[in-house]
Amino acid sequence: MRLTRRERDIVGAMLKAKTNREIGAELGMTEQSVKNRLSALYRKVGVRNRLELFALLTQGSAVSAANGG
Repeated sequence: MRLTRRERDIVGAMLKAKTNREIGAELGMTEQSVKNRLSALYRKVGVRNRLELFALLTQGSAVSAANGG
């Protein structure tokens, strides 16, 4: 599944444990826009919340590293 540039930016900030407010300030978005983007991203990748997204992303990284990628 391909993420847009903005989705990657949001996920990158999220992985640095930033709040939605901090992500918005960093990316020039409102906090509500960050929430909306995250909700759409959750639906896109089939998760229900930030924790599940984090688990999915870190699991994918572990699998990729184990496969030499």
